Amino acid sequence: MRTKNVIQSAIAELNQVLSLPGLDEASRLSIQARKNELEAELASALDDIHKNILRSHQAICEAKKMGEKEAYGHNPTMYYILGISAECGEMANAVVRAVRNGWDEDKAVAAVRSELADVIIYSYILAHVNDIDLTELVNEKVEIVINRAKSGYYGNKLH
Repeated sequence: MRTKNVIQSAIAELNQVLSLPGLDEASRLSIQARKNELEAELASALDDIHKNILRSHQAICEAKKMGEKEAYGHNPTMYYILGISAECGEMANAVVRAVRNGWDEDKAVAAVRSELADVIIYSYILAHVNDIDLTELVNEKVEIVINRAKSGYYGNKLH
């Protein structure tokens, strides 16, 4: 399974080859055809993060012999909210430990890196078990933030 980033990199490489002087017409046509195939693949590709999180969740559910919209216990919403909270706490504690003896940006980022994926995974699964389209939800919030920025809510108005 190729990720969007891999496909985009391959397209960028082909664009570089296409820009080389002296490329014969047959090679140019062959490269352009391959680029078109990759662009079609890119257009139909799912968001890799979403697909992979759901794959991991499905594997866990299968191993635990539970449905995808279930959780350990009777309330999946509560379970995944508590999971998010716990992972945020672990991330905060990791940052505290990393910078206890003075701020070190590299250690702080490494601490965030150690727990951030767990926060995101629990968030995706929370949305999934509640039939919330996370992409739509995030896009709606992005528009709210942009409109706030345009209105001066965060400081100067955007033009």
